[in-house]
Amino acid sequence: MSKFSNVARDALITAMLVTLTGCGGGGGSDDPPQSGNPPAPAPTPPPPAPPPSPSPSDPPPLSSVITDLNDEPDIGVMNWPNRNTATGGQGEDVAGIPCLLNMPDAYHVHSHLTIYLDGVAQAVPAEVGIHYQQPSRCFYLIHTHDRSGKLHVEAEAPGTFTLGQFFQIWGQPLETDNVAGITGKPISVYSTDQSTVTKVTTDWKQIELTSHKEITIVIGTPIAEIPNYTWNGN
Repeated sequence: MSKFSNVARDALITAMLVTLTGCGGGGGSDDPPQSGNPPAPAPTPPPPAPPPSPSPSDPPPLSSVITDLNDEPDIGVMNWPNRNTATGGQGEDVAGIPCLLNMPDAYHVHSHLTIYLDGVAQAVPAEVGIHYQQPSRCFYLIHTHDRSGKLHVEAEAPGTFTLGQFFQIWGQPLETDNVAGITGKPISVYSTDQSTVTKVTTDWKQIELTSHKEITIVIGTPIAEIPNYTWNGN
């Protein structure tokens, strides 16, 4: 065999080896094809549970803004006229409380009353519990002097004086469905003693008028916070 034939033979063998290697004879590194559908994504975790809603019996918080009543400011908008109504005290005893020409002062304390109607404070009238009859006037032991909402209790000795008595002297209803003639709306009553607010669930008429007690009547739309008042003395 000639030298040329040997070269051709070697080239042919080399070409065949290259072809075999390209056909996967050396073991490729490609991953085998995947079969079927891709795996489902991990489920989304549920959102955290919302915080529990406040109980209807929970009172609103006491306001951090304190209103000073020493200058006897008007609190609220005018809704009712001053003094007793025609069905209120006209000089006769009302709920066991007399109307006196001269007020005793041995026991003298003040409570405060705020009435809200759909979020707006309504002024408690001035001179409730003061009856004018010529030529003089008389004072019930529970009365107001101005429209600040401050209720004066003046007596010969300590005793039990209530919100119900004040409303009787005023001549206005105090019922679960009617406060001072306002009806058809939900009503809640709160009592604040020494910065502690309590929703009153017992008879509102029996709320005792004691020194620095603040009573808040909410009619209709709830309020975001309970008003906070201060004054000198009892």
